[in-house]
Amino acid sequence: MTLTLTIELPEEQTQALKAKAMARGISTEQYARQVLEHDLAPEWLRKSWKSSEQMGQDQLSKDEIDAEIAAARKARR
Repeated sequence: MTLTLTIELPEEQTQALKAKAMARGISTEQYARQVLEHDLAPEWLRKSWKSSEQMGQDQLSKDEIDAEIAAARKARR
């Protein structure tokens, strides 16, 4: 099931939303979706994100993340 939302925000909040999206290089719709998905994520995932942020690993690029995953998988073998 897909849900389509229409959200009415005051101009001040609309501009803040646009600025945050632009700072990340994404559309306002994509940013709003990310915020909602983050809020709806399971508790275990939110804890993992918080842990990664505390360890300074929340700024890794996609390539760095892929390298970490590959290294962990290699270490298991």
